[in-house]
Amino acid sequence: MTPLEPTDDLLESLYVVNKVAKQFADEATAAYERGDVTESNVRSARKDALYRLKTAVLSRIVAYDADRVTGEYHAINGDVWLFLTIGDWHFHQPPHAIGGELTDAIAIANSRANPIDAPYERDSAVKRSDRTLEAALSHLAEVGANANDHLARPTVTSEHDRIVDVRWSFLS
Repeated sequence: MTPLEPTDDLLESLYVVNKVAKQFADEATAAYERGDVTESNVRSARKDALYRLKTAVLSRIVAYDADRVTGEYHAINGDVWLFLTIGDWHFHQPPHAIGGELTDAIAIANSRANPIDAPYERDSAVKRSDRTLEAALSHLAEVGANANDHLARPTVTSEHDRIVDVRWSFLS
C-alpha cells in the first residue's frame, strides 16, 4: 500500500465520494421500491465501490501518518462505528475496516466496548462542497485511487438480462 498525504484537496474529494455513496444508497432503494431493478443494481454497485474506495484512501492516509488521524467509537442504530477525524474532516468506518494494525496506530479516545451514543440519521442533502463526483473521482485517480478498481464487477445484469457497464467512463 502506498501511503497518501491527507491534503485538504484529497479530503474534500473523499468527502464528496462519501456523500455521493450515501445518495447512491438512497437512490438504489428508491429505484428498487419503484421496480427499476436495473437502476437499483447500478446505484448499488457504484455505492459499494465508493465505500470501498473511501476505506482504501483512509487506510493509505493512516499509513502515511497515523498521528494526523484521531478516532472514537460511536454507537449508531445498534452498531459500533469508528469515527475518524483528519483535520477538519470526519468519516465513519466499520471498526477495523482499515485493518487492525492501522486501526491500532490511531489515537482512539474510547474503547469499542464503551462507544459514545451518537444518534445518526444519514442526510445526503447536507453539503459541504460544491465539487462534483467527476472532479472528486478524477482527483483521487490522479493520486492512484481509481474508483473503477473498487467495483466488485465492471458490469451488472439488467432486469432483462442485459449487461450494463457500471464503470465511470471518464476514469481510465
